[in-house]
Amino acid sequence: MIYPWYNRSVDVFCDMDTKDGGWTVIQRRVEGSTDFNRTWNEYKEGFGSLHSSYWIGNDVIHQLTKNRPSLYVSITLTNGTTLYQQYKEFSVNNETDNYRLYLNGPTEGTLGDSMMNTGFHLADLSGMYFSTPDRDNDRSSTYHCAIDFGGGGWWFNDCTHAFLNSAWSSTSWYPLLSSGTDIKKILIMIKPH
Repeated sequence: MIYPWYNRSVDVFCDMDTKDGGWTVIQRRVEGSTDFNRTWNEYKEGFGSLHSSYWIGNDVIHQLTKNRPSLYVSITLTNGTTLYQQYKEFSVNNETDNYRLYLNGPTEGTLGDSMMNTGFHLADLSGMYFSTPDRDNDRSSTYHCAIDFGGGGWWFNDCTHAFLNSAWSSTSWYPLLSSGTDIKKILIMIKPH
């Protein structure tokens, strides 16, 4: 149990093993067990179960990232291999600013950077707004990225190389993983410096 606000508690899943522990899991997905094709308000408030798959909620993420903690993305494949990418700083603005994403490096890991410096400026996500199927905040003039690329909430530029909240079969971390068929588990975690 944590207290992002002084008078309100939130139950979270903590990882005490990865890189000296102390990580708060803000997203956990296990083999598509929970549908992430949700509304703006569901992503705002959070959904799912700590014991399987969940999204902690954008309001909570905003509260927990005001001091720009480290971000750690972990993807475990069906063959048991776990790959990761860590970003030095991560924050999400409040709802008034559509939960705008901020990322800063350096970044390191075995997944490769599919969020910040992708090599394709229309896929870079730092500075982008959050979108859901019922609220289109992406920069694409062609697509509604939250619907057209698998359904789910995420930060989009002119769509994205990383979409970890899409329908399980469409989950991607391009170019390493172009679909969720090889993915067993995903964790997105934060930890203060």
